[in-house]
Amino acid sequence: MKKAAIKKKQKAEQAMAVHATHKDGVHHLVGFGNIRVVIVPDGASFFAQGLEIDYAAQGSSIEEVKKHFEIGLEATIQQHLKIYGNIKSLLQPAPPAIWQELVPEKTALHNRYWHVSEHTIDHSALPYDGIKYLVAAAAQGEARG
Repeated sequence: MKKAAIKKKQKAEQAMAVHATHKDGVHHLVGFGNIRVVIVPDGASFFAQGLEIDYAAQGSSIEEVKKHFEIGLEATIQQHLKIYGNIKSLLQPAPPAIWQELVPEKTALHNRYWHVSEHTIDHSALPYDGIKYLVAAAAQGEARG
């Protein structure tokens, strides 16, 4: 009597996000793990959509859309850290309509994505320090009066 091979059901890989801040508040380490990214043809180009995080990018080839996704996500993380001091608002899944449209797409490439980046956010230097204000003499006279 032969034993039938029993396939073990693989446990779904959990998506994860980690944000650590140094005690100085300036240095941040951000990591994403097992983020699913769906790539679909979009006319003459390609579209990459994160599922566990609602972030997307476009490119003229599969390699280019991957590169744009990676570069753009890192820039988005940088902005979230600069504006909010954390990545909480970035941790939103794609809307259900996106899941329904892209996940069953037969031509889609499903990739798991890992990302780790270091960010330095110096809140002491506002982005407007380089502005030189030239105040007209008439405005200065009105301010005094």
